[in-house]
Amino acid sequence: MSGRLVVIASHPKSGNTWVRIFIERLRHGSHHPLNRLGGSIHGILRRLMFDEVMQVNAADLLAEELETLEPLAWREAMQRAAGDIFVKTHEMARCNRRGEWIFPPDGVRAVIHLVRHPFDVAISTASHFSAPIENAVAFLVQGGSPPSIPASLPETLPQVTGNWSTHARSWLDGPYNTCCVRYEDLLARAVPEFQRIAAAAGFPAGASEIAATVEACRFDRLQAEEKSGGFPERVSETVPFFRAGRSGTWQGILNEGMCQAIVMAHGAMMKRLGYGADGSVLPLPSS
Repeated sequence: MSGRLVVIASHPKSGNTWVRIFIERLRHGSHHPLNRLGGSIHGILRRLMFDEVMQVNAADLLAEELETLEPLAWREAMQRAAGDIFVKTHEMARCNRRGEWIFPPDGVRAVIHLVRHPFDVAISTASHFSAPIENAVAFLVQGGSPPSIPASLPETLPQVTGNWSTHARSWLDGPYNTCCVRYEDLLARAVPEFQRIAAAAGFPAGASEIAATVEACRFDRLQAEEKSGGFPERVSETVPFFRAGRSGTWQGILNEGMCQAIVMAHGAMMKRLGYGADGSVLPLPSS
């Protein structure tokens, strides 16, 4: 294979886009435009890649046929690539009906797996999709499709997200070299955490280069860039993509019943990742 996959995996609204911007600006310079964030395959680009390398129209295939062909499509894409391929995904790590992993493990350099306290994920999901908070909590607890996806979004390949716990477990316990990063740690210790990400992605950048790139990716700067030039991945015309960039946004919004529903569904995984039932974020033993 000429290239390998670097998979940036997360449940929706857990920092995936922030990390992709960091990687793009580490690769191309700190002034790389926000609206040219094209360095990873995701969404409609994944569909176009599939159609091109498999010489088929994905719309003509059933979901199980797509899943059967996807590992082959990734292998063909890697054969054609001049370097590593960066992939954004919100789906679970999973196998097709033949027992083949959708992302072939022998072709994956690393998985950068991002997690975030589910209380805050619920708030960010509701804001991003302009959906009732009850719908966002149900999405976290039950899985399925994100709430209120606009019909105008381009047709993409089917993805299985799972609920918050099944999604996290699939990547943590999958057959990959996985670098798990908590959103809250990115906020608290940006330079060392982003340095871990860079190393996993195959960029042996020094601390000063990492620090300069982190500075270029500060949330207030991204908010200003979105305000002045827009952002193509924004779903709502009225709700900005880069909303807050902080933790604890659930306070005063989630009621006790919503918090209890999330904890009942995900308490074991929350404990594993250092997320308290009271909304706290605890140090991990390896931190």
